[in-house]
Amino acid sequence: MKKLLALILSGTLILGSLAGCSKNPDPTPGNTSDPPPAAADENKPADSTPAPSADPGAPVYGGELKIALNRTINAEALDPTLANSTTCDQVCLQYGDTLVQETADAVDYLPSLATDWTISEDGKVYTFTIREGVHFQKGKFQDGRELTAEDVAWSLNRAHEESWWGYLPFFDHAEVQDGKVVCYLENANATFLHELTSTSGIIVPKEEVEGWGDQFGSHPISTGPFIVSEHVPDQYTKLVKNPDYWGVEPYLDAVTYYIVTDEAQAMNALTTGEVDVVLTVSGNYIQQVRDNPNLVLTQTPESRLSFLGFNLSDSVLSDKRVRDAISMAIDRKQIADGVYANGDGAASYLPVPVTSWGYDPALEELVPAYDVDAAKALLTEAGYGNGLNLVLTVGTADAYVRAATIIQAMLSQIGVNVEIQSLSSTEVTDRYLNNTVQLFIGGQGGSADPGTFVGNFLSTAKLHTNFNAFCYSDPATDEIVNQAGAETDRAKRTELYHELIKEALDTNIGVFYATSYLSWGLGQRVHGFVQENKSVMRVCGLEGTGINIWVTE
Repeated sequence: MKKLLALILSGTLILGSLAGCSKNPDPTPGNTSDPPPAAADENKPADSTPAPSADPGAPVYGGELKIALNRTINAEALDPTLANSTTCDQVCLQYGDTLVQETADAVDYLPSLATDWTISEDGKVYTFTIREGVHFQKGKFQDGRELTAEDVAWSLNRAHEESWWGYLPFFDHAEVQDGKVVCYLENANATFLHELTSTSGIIVPKEEVEGWGDQFGSHPISTGPFIVSEHVPDQYTKLVKNPDYWGVEPYLDAVTYYIVTDEAQAMNALTTGEVDVVLTVSGNYIQQVRDNPNLVLTQTPESRLSFLGFNLSDSVLSDKRVRDAISMAIDRKQIADGVYANGDGAASYLPVPVTSWGYDPALEELVPAYDVDAAKALLTEAGYGNGLNLVLTVGTADAYVRAATIIQAMLSQIGVNVEIQSLSSTEVTDRYLNNTVQLFIGGQGGSADPGTFVGNFLSTAKLHTNFNAFCYSDPATDEIVNQAGAETDRAKRTELYHELIKEALDTNIGVFYATSYLSWGLGQRVHGFVQENKSVMRVCGLEGTGINIWVTE
């Protein structure tokens, strides 16, 4: 572990920016060609979790879990209101608690800091009973005092007002009444409970936030099963067991997250045992983990969508003919075969993942067919017969960069020259906020509810965030978004979301090319984990979830 930490501190594991790349960036030694095609569009991966080599016996207390994360965390991003990536979520949701948590299948909710709740008939008022006997972790400005309803209301109001991505756009405010927290919505929205499970819904103490100011993200405090004991931005974060945790006692003494953006380095660390878990195994490394008797590979469909987005406010991409030409020049199945050849994704075509109850294969007919000649003709009609230069913004995640290079090659066939700029999550976020993207590749996670995907993509309230960097805004569509969110009848909601899917496809806000799959690589000393259909690995879950990771030596 000292060797790994030394590499991190020296900066050798940090992936630099990539601009204008034209080759597959797969870091596997000796790999000089695209991975072989596979049945990437099947709805579930092959069974890839080998049987344990031996019965691990009964769970034991103690030990440290070492996890490699593939994206950086800056100094502020462990403040749950400012968290800007799944990497931040991994850490925040171990030290922090929310009012409710989702079940593993993301279709129901479990009580957490709220023991129960009621919803008004019009769907605009939620009333929560707050759990008694919960204490904040000790900090500089309070000594582990008891959580109050006032803390909950203050935290939710702060997150709504200060979140960079427009948290709870349909929210008005929270207040305390008779010891309970009452949340008032401007309009009814059935995704409210789901939104409360996000990192921004973590409850924090006011005096710590105000005492630390903009440094709170480096000294975060909440009520979760682990406490942040060390945080070195962009390098590592160590958490230790919270001795005063109100819920299930964690088996582990500590969890350390290491930032390892180079996948080759991460996989080497997993193989040598310097880390226990890699949460983003992709490409040919999946087979390497599968073939290694000392490692465990587990995969499951994820409520997550991968896409190429168009900035509709861009001077070039505002022309629908250009957007349609780009869409017609992209073969989604080929991207899935190239990027997800090892069962870590499936081709899809709609602005919701195939795991969503809003996905209807019949709507795939509305997606422009792959037709290079027709794409060239459209570009000529739009005035770009002699070619076109565009910039594609993408993060550093291997699957997205691989997709970017494939798309770059496809678009070169119609005279569109794409410059790929691979940037850190912070830099990508800044471009969204400042509306300085043209083409962009990203992934969006959510629940089985299509409102967490297409509902957000088309919402004016989400403009210039990772949800709506498409810069789509239309008052009539906003009315449907709000109506769909407020509707409680599943059949009626489905109809409304199908309307929104049709609008997204007709306007052509982007190329939705895959539903991704989680692929975790673990050492065989790791036990008690559950791979849910969300990106975050819960280290210690609520009672009844069966989640409480422990390690053997």
